[in-house]
Amino acid sequence: MDDHEHALPPASPRTDATAALALIAFGVLVALLSWRMDRFLAQEGTLWTAPGLWPGIIGLCIVALAGVLAVRSKRRARAIGWTAAARDDTPLVPTPRFALAAALFFAYGLVLVGRGLPFWLGTTAFVAVYVFLFRDPPAGATRPRNAIVALAIGAATALVVTLVFERIFLVRLP
Repeated sequence: MDDHEHALPPASPRTDATAALALIAFGVLVALLSWRMDRFLAQEGTLWTAPGLWPGIIGLCIVALAGVLAVRSKRRARAIGWTAAARDDTPLVPTPRFALAAALFFAYGLVLVGRGLPFWLGTTAFVAVYVFLFRDPPAGATRPRNAIVALAIGAATALVVTLVFERIFLVRLP
C-alpha cells in the first residue's frame, strides 16, 4: 500500500479561497513593512541597496501566487461547489520524511550558520547530508559513491552561493 493511498482529499474551494485571502493579507503586510524599512539615505543608499528590497519582492510574489490560488478556487467552486473536494492522486510526502527535512532546515539555520562555523562549511555539510538522505541514487550505485556525489554537490552549492553573495550582491557571509 502506497503512502499516498491514505492521503486526505484536497482542500475544498472554500478552504483554498480562505487560505488565499490570508496569504494575500500576509503578503501585503510583508510588502508594506519592507517598504517602511530604513533605506539608509544618509549613507547614500538607493532603492536597489535597501534591506527591504528582497522581502518586498517576496511579499509581492506571495500576493501574486495567492491571487492565482483565489482564481483557481473560484473556478473549482463553479465546477464542483464551494464545499466539495475533488479526488486527487497527488502523492503526499510521508510525515517522517517531512519531519526529517524540517529538522535539517532548522539545524542549518539555527546551529550551522552564524554560530562560528564558516558559511561555506555549514552549507557544504547541510547540502551534502540533505542530498545523501533524500536523493534517489541511480540503480547500482554504492553508498560510498552516493556519499561522494552528495559531498560534491554540497561543495559546489556552497561555492556558488558564497561567490554570488560576496561578489555579486556584495554581502559578507559569516
